[in-house]
Amino acid sequence: MSPSEDAADRKLVQGLNEGDEAALATLYDEYGERLYDYALSMAGDEKTAAGIVHDTFIDACRRAPRMRDHLHLSSWLYGAARRRCIRRGRPRHLYFDRDAEFSDAPFLEHAESLESTGAADTSGWPPSAELHGLLRAALAALDPVDQEAVLLAFRHDLRPARLGAALGMSGRRAAVRVRRGGAEMEAALAAEVARAVRACAASTESAAVPEEPVEEGRPAAVAVLAARPPAPVPDEPDADDVPEEAEPPVRRGPLSAGLWQTFHRRGAAAEEAADPSADEHAAGCPDCRARRRVRAAPLLRRAPAPVLPAALRHRVMHTATDPELAGYRADIAARGGALTPEGLPSQPDVPSPFTRRWLFTGGGMVGALVAAVVAALAMGPGIGGGTLAWPPFHNQPSIKHEGGHGGKGKERGDHRGGAPGSSGAPSGTPGGASGAPLQPETDEKSPSPPATSAPPTPSPSGPQAPARPGVLVVNPGTVEMYGTKTAQVSLSARNGPVTWTAMTSNGELVLSQMQGGVAKGGTASVTVTLRTAIIGLPGQGTLTFTDSEGAVHRVTVKWGASLL
Repeated sequence: MSPSEDAADRKLVQGLNEGDEAALATLYDEYGERLYDYALSMAGDEKTAAGIVHDTFIDACRRAPRMRDHLHLSSWLYGAARRRCIRRGRPRHLYFDRDAEFSDAPFLEHAESLESTGAADTSGWPPSAELHGLLRAALAALDPVDQEAVLLAFRHDLRPARLGAALGMSGRRAAVRVRRGGAEMEAALAAEVARAVRACAASTESAAVPEEPVEEGRPAAVAVLAARPPAPVPDEPDADDVPEEAEPPVRRGPLSAGLWQTFHRRGAAAEEAADPSADEHAAGCPDCRARRRVRAAPLLRRAPAPVLPAALRHRVMHTATDPELAGYRADIAARGGALTPEGLPSQPDVPSPFTRRWLFTGGGMVGALVAAVVAALAMGPGIGGGTLAWPPFHNQPSIKHEGGHGGKGKERGDHRGGAPGSSGAPSGTPGGASGAPLQPETDEKSPSPPATSAPPTPSPSGPQAPARPGVLVVNPGTVEMYGTKTAQVSLSARNGPVTWTAMTSNGELVLSQMQGGVAKGGTASVTVTLRTAIIGLPGQGTLTFTDSEGAVHRVTVKWGASLL
């Protein structure tokens, strides 16, 4: 099988978009065997693999033309088949028929020549029964995703860009996976071949003639000396004087024990990588020479290919063209899952770009919120001299209240009092232009005079003088709001009734009432509320109370950091 050309893929997508039956037949002939081989490797069951291939082609007739780049037709088909395979359960190992024979030609013919690299020369390879074991050992070193990557890259000839589109990742990440997976496969295959060579050498030696007795004074094997450090006695006696049962002491001289251990580790690693005895055996053993010629990528390309069921083509064409099966086709496409913004099938093991974007944005917002809370708590309640207010143009609030004689209220920003009757007193407040204080309203009403026709008798002393206003008392002088957003300020009148007005220094402090009156000896309570946003920084403000005589009473309000 030869890989499809880009122009052919574009024509196939155009034919699917136009509903051409010939385009679907050509698409099946081009990709049917490939998808069946991939689905069978992933699912491990022939009936399940045939159903996956059937649903993939039916889904492609309806939704493949939606992809942006029509050159990614192979990526769309492999991605749709992969999604259906993953939804049924990810396999731990790829499936290949152990009773089938390896092929001399790769599953897909490559455009470039392989004879220059020697990878195409499979003459003298071991039999298929042994090749199955080598292939399984090479793939067992990879995780399932890397197994899929090397399968699609080496066997199905998907380049990194198209491979990444099929797996739901970028082309660069797909290339890294293929390069890493190929190196791990080669290392695992080399280790398995070395193990098989050593086993073959051991079996050959055991079947050979018994060894001749070792001459006295001659070392039995060099490997024994490399396994543990030599330890002759300090006086350097002859070898015959050392008893065989006693364990020789560790040598302490120019070569210490740590250096001997280092040499031993290096010797063991070198022996595992290249065993001289194994090399000598492989030079004269044709089976071992055949094992050492096997490479991982050509082995995967020449793995047994399954036979595509003959009835599957008729089943696909019938389902795609029968008008009575329109609902069935829609159900198959719905089971295919959502598409990515590029029009490719979304993979269940890869988060969508929108999910990654929202996770990144949400993580940034949570990090900023935590940083702000930590900074506010670290600064403490005494953040500085001035009070922070936001927005910055709400630093001079205006107060709107009604006049004392029932007139319309006026909006004034200056509440500083002066002497009674002076021009500095605000309009509508006691002690203004009239010069006479107002009597506060109380719940007690003076009784109305009896209805009589006789006029009232005038007082011999003349007009009665108005009552003298009292003194406003404000408690407490400082209010601290740590852990709460409300507080109470008590107002009382001494030596007479009092009327008062109030204002705040910034917009974060809100009073329950901005003016009122207190009878002689009575009290009143004003609620102060702290208004903050999601995160409240510590600060300080001032409440200003002015009585009818113009006396100013200030209350300092302090608050700490708050959340919500």
